[in-house]
Amino acid sequence: VSHGVPPGSSLTCPATATCVARVPTRTAPGKSTKRSRTHRPRSVPFSTSVDSEMVATTNDAERKKKIASLVDEFSPKFPNAPEITPEVLLSQSAGNPGKYTFNAKPVVVVDVRTHDETEVSVIKNAVTKKAFEANLLADPRSLDDHVVVAYCTIGYRSAGYVEKLRSGRNMEAYNLRGSILAWTHAGGELEDQEKNVTKKVHVFGESWDLASRDCESVYFKQPKLSYVSSLVPDALKPWRWFGRGK
Repeated sequence: VSHGVPPGSSLTCPATATCVARVPTRTAPGKSTKRSRTHRPRSVPFSTSVDSEMVATTNDAERKKKIASLVDEFSPKFPNAPEITPEVLLSQSAGNPGKYTFNAKPVVVVDVRTHDETEVSVIKNAVTKKAFEANLLADPRSLDDHVVVAYCTIGYRSAGYVEKLRSGRNMEAYNLRGSILAWTHAGGELEDQEKNVTKKVHVFGESWDLASRDCESVYFKQPKLSYVSSLVPDALKPWRWFGRGK
């Protein structure tokens, strides 16, 4: 489920698209360095964006405040996507890292982002949407006693997915409030494709670089998305592509 795009639709990044990474600074406080590397995303979901002033946001307290503000702005659009915070999920799962519970039920954490995002890192022991749905297809009753917690970058895409699971499959599903960005601030672990703990996190776009300062943020350089601007819901018109889009 993409940000406002009709079901089944997706947007493809130009072939020249690359990713850049922000490396945590070890020099002067409040500054950071960047390095570029080739990264060709297969597809990028349609995304609302945020004010470009966040690019200059430097400390974690300000980043957390900005994440909360953005979530408060779009959450009313998804009235049927109840939220759970990273702090609650982590506290209820304390003592058993990577095995999550909520209200004494086992939790399946589902990453709804694109492959190019998940190949950088995922929340520890999360499954991709593709793997999750394949499991449901093979055994529709396999998760009857589980809670599903979905996430994306900040929670917009996953909120739509949660509503889909609740209405279409009658599943007990929740949206991870603030998603992977908030997870980094709550002290939650990330892992790469080899299951190794990592500090790298894909934040989608440069203007979304609100992860904890001790993370290495990776993001897509701006793709040409202006041709779908007509699909942006009226309530989100003030939001700009990646904070710098046209």
